[in-house]
Parts: sequence; C-alpha cells; structure tokens
Amino acid sequence: MNSEKKTGWGLALSGGGARGVIHVGVLKALDEAGIKPVCISGTSIGAVVGGFYAAGITPDELLVYFRKQSWIRTFGIKPGLSAFLEMKSLKSLLEKRLTDDFAELEIPFCCVATNIRTRSSEVLDSGSLHAAITASASIPLLFAPVEIDGVKYLDGGVTDNIPSAALAGKCDQILAVDVNHTAVPGSADNVKNIAIEVFLTVLKNNSKEGRELADHVISPEMGKEFDLLDFSKADELFEKGYRAGKEWTDALLDNK
Repeated sequence: MNSEKKTGWGLALSGGGARGVIHVGVLKALDEAGIKPVCISGTSIGAVVGGFYAAGITPDELLVYFRKQSWIRTFGIKPGLSAFLEMKSLKSLLEKRLTDDFAELEIPFCCVATNIRTRSSEVLDSGSLHAAITASASIPLLFAPVEIDGVKYLDGGVTDNIPSAALAGKCDQILAVDVNHTAVPGSADNVKNIAIEVFLTVLKNNSKEGRELADHVISPEMGKEFDLLDFSKADELFEKGYRAGKEWTDALLDNK
C-alpha cells in the first residue's frame, strides 16, 4: 500500500467468518452516501470483502455471491492430506475475479495475517494478492497455513482482528467495522461450537487495540443465531450492516 497520506476515510474491516457479510451492507450504505474510502485494510473475511471492493466489485455483486453460498461451498471444504481443510472455492473465485497484484487495485489495500514463526501480526501489501487474502482468512485448526516466501501464515484475527494500525498515517480518519459484538455467548455442547467460542474470544481480545485506534467504530450487536461459519443468513447480515452503516452516514452528513 502506498505510504503517502491521503485526505479522507480509511476503512478497517474485522474478521468474523460469515458475519463479514455485515461489511458488505456497510459498504452499500457508504456508497449511497457518496463516501469512498481512500484506503482499506482487512483481516480474514474483512480481507476477502475489502480486497474485492478495492478491486471495484460492488456491494451488490458481493451480496449475490455470499447469498448463493453455504460456508462449505464458500471455502470449498475438502480434507487435505494433513487433515486440514482447503479453501479451493475461495482461491478459484480470487483467480477468476481479482487481479493478483496489489498495485492494480482501484483503492489502496492491505491485509493482516499471523506470522506463525514470529507469532505476531504482519501487514501484507505487496506480492501475490491472492495468497495474502487466503493467508489472512486461514482460520486456525480448520485451514492449512498459507506459505508466502518461505513463511507460513494463519488468520490475521489471531493477532489483530481490527487492522486499524495498518492504516495509520495513510488517511485523515479511520472507520473500523467490527462484526463480533455479541452480547450472548453461543452454545458449548460439541467440539465445533466450543472451538468457535474459543476463536470468538480470541477475536474479541485482539480487537481492542483496533477499536481504540479508530476514530469511529460501526459494531452492530449480534445474536447467537449468527454462526461464525454459517452463510445461510447472508441477507439478514447484510441488512444489519446496511442499517448500521446508514445510521452512521446519516449522523456524519447531518453534522457537516
């Protein structure tokens, strides 16, 4: 991402699995208000949405894609030899719809992934865009790490779930979108649900700094019915994001 500071809003999109469809609704509201981010950062599903939007894919197009997918089809679940799962469908979509070059994006974009060797977050803004997005979205224990230049990476949410810091000095103000504001915990009655609750706890703890660094945060409250891995409620999630985004843009424009 170009390090030159630009006048306008920077947009930091959190991780959160299927709940990331909220980002699409927020982007729709921003578009309608004529607010175009000058730079975007994303973690995990935020990297997926942010990367496509930075390439010129509209929120309406993104919603159509998510609406058609179950979480299984979205990530192309297929056990690998190491017992991890592969994101074949996501990789295929990236190859079909997205440039593999950060420099060719319409809006400067970067994403955050977790460097397994250093156990720390790392901002990816050059090299293969496809590999960077896939690495950022590789949920631990589910998906295999992604190797880039000899280094293995996992989901950025493990270390930095709201990548506001990645935008520091690149824009006037930072708007963060956090899709993990859940008042009521989900169930812990099986291994999958326990793993999800553990991961959501990690995301929450790794969102604090990003929220504090942002000038504004959009964070609609989520019910426990919105599973981290269930894309079947895409329309409801989109509406949550759109309403929250519309409320924010209306307040912003009213104060001008």
